[in-house]
Amino acid sequence: MRYLIDAKDPILDLTSLKYEVFISAYNGSERVQHVHSKITAARCFWWVLPEYGYSENEVFPLNNAIYLRDFREDDLVTAGLDQILPDLKSGALLLIDITGFMRNQILYIMWYLKSNGVTKFDMLYTEPEHYSRKADTTFSQKVAAVRQVAGFEGTHRLSTANDVLLLGVGYDDIPMGRVILHKENARLIQLHSLPSLSADMYHESLLRLDRVSSVTGRPNEASVYFASASDPYVTATTLSEAYHELNSRRPISNLYLCPLATKAQAVGFGLFYLAELQGSASSIILPEIESYSRETSSGVGRSWLYPINLEP
Repeated sequence: MRYLIDAKDPILDLTSLKYEVFISAYNGSERVQHVHSKITAARCFWWVLPEYGYSENEVFPLNNAIYLRDFREDDLVTAGLDQILPDLKSGALLLIDITGFMRNQILYIMWYLKSNGVTKFDMLYTEPEHYSRKADTTFSQKVAAVRQVAGFEGTHRLSTANDVLLLGVGYDDIPMGRVILHKENARLIQLHSLPSLSADMYHESLLRLDRVSSVTGRPNEASVYFASASDPYVTATTLSEAYHELNSRRPISNLYLCPLATKAQAVGFGLFYLAELQGSASSIILPEIESYSRETSSGVGRSWLYPINLEP
C-alpha cells in the first residue's frame, strides 16, 4: 500500500514549514514549546488537554487556546476539529504536532479526518534528547480501565481459541501491565522499538518491561518483532507482515493491538489498522489515562515530518 512506504522527513529548519492550520497539544516541555514557536501557519491552535490538568489561569493568556475537558477521545477530538472542518474539507493544509497528544487522541484524529473526507495531512513529532529520569521516568499518573479506542473497535468473535495481543513496548510499565492482565488469555506478541530514539532508550524500555513481568507474573517469553521508534511507515509494514505471518500459521480468532511505545509508532498502528483491519475481528485497545505528567523529557531532539495519506 502506498502509504506504508518510508516517507518520513527529518526537519532541520522548522521555520521552513508553512501551513494554513497548525494544531499542537499544550504542555510545558521544551520540545513542544520550541516547535510551536517556529511553525508558520495562518491559524495556530493550542489544545489544552484534560490529562495534563491545567487550569485556565495556569495557561492564560494562550493565543487561540481550545480548552477541552472530555476524556473520551471521540468527544474531545470532535470538539477540537469541528470548527475548522469546513476549512480542511476545502483543502486547507493541516499540520498536527503529535508530540504532546495522548495516543488514543492521535488515533481518533486519524479516523475522524478520514471519515470526514480529509485524507491528506501532515503530522510532526519531536524526539526528546532524553527522558527526565531515564528508566525511572513517570508518565501516566492515573490509569483507568482498558478499552477499545473509538473508531478502532472490532467486530470480535465469540471464540477466543487463538486471540493475539500485539503490544508496542514502551517506557510506561503501569499501562503495559494493565493491558497484559486485561488480555491474559491472549498470546502476547511484542513490538520493540529498534532502532530506538537514542542508544540508551531501548535498554531503558527493556528495564520497564522486566517490571511488567514481575507484576503480572507472566514470563517475558513472547514472540518479538522490531520496528523503528521514529518511523510510522516501517511500523505499519512490520505490523502487516507480523499479522499475516501469524494468521497463516494459525488463524487468529481476535486481534488486539496496543501501541504503548512512541507516538510515531502509534501513528503506524493507526495506518495499518485503517488500511487492513477495519470491519475485522481486530481492535486497538489502550488504558484510559486520567492524569499524565506535564514534562517527562529534557532537551529538543530531532523533528520528523510524516505525510499522511489515508486514501483507499
